Amino acid sequence: MKKIFLVFFVLFLQHVTAQENQKTKSPDWNTSIEQQFKEVYTKSGKYQEYKVIKTSWFNRLRKHVNDSISSLKKQMASQEKTTRDLQNEIENLNNKIAEKDATIKALKKEKDSIQLFGMDIKKSSYNFLLWFIIAVLALALAFFIYRFLNSHAVTKETLEKYQELSDEYQAFRTRSLEREQSLKRKLIDEINKHNS
Repeated sequence: MKKIFLVFFVLFLQHVTAQENQKTKSPDWNTSIEQQFKEVYTKSGKYQEYKVIKTSWFNRLRKHVNDSISSLKKQMASQEKTTRDLQNEIENLNNKIAEKDATIKALKKEKDSIQLFGMDIKKSSYNFLLWFIIAVLALALAFFIYRFLNSHAVTKETLEKYQELSDEYQAFRTRSLEREQSLKRKLIDEINKHNS
């Protein structure tokens, strides 16, 4: 009899617990999933060491969780697409930067060099070459001016010596001519003396 009474008592307790569970207020479904789990757990009945959850609450909680998961999956897919788009844009920008860097490098090289006889020469080398050529030409000009002045002095001296020689020759010729004329006169005088 005690056993029957115990069975009725347990059934009565379950029935009372079930009625109390039905009387409990349903959880607030507008909160976060974590909060909904907590409310379902605290508002659910207890049987020995188990929790008894209403099927409607469980189904609604499962639906909320599935909705949250699908929403998160959509957000992740959207973010992955955005990430891929951003990575593509970054790659395109890096390519453009590389092109710009190459253009800048080419422009700097072009700016820092001069074409001479079809070859690109750095401006510093070109300046050195130009000033070297100018220095060589200036030295050559100075050398030729020196040689010209030296030649001119030699030519002037030679002309002066030639003039002196010419004057001496003229004087010698004049004297020779005078001597010859005087000798001819003497000869004529002697011939005239002999003939007379």
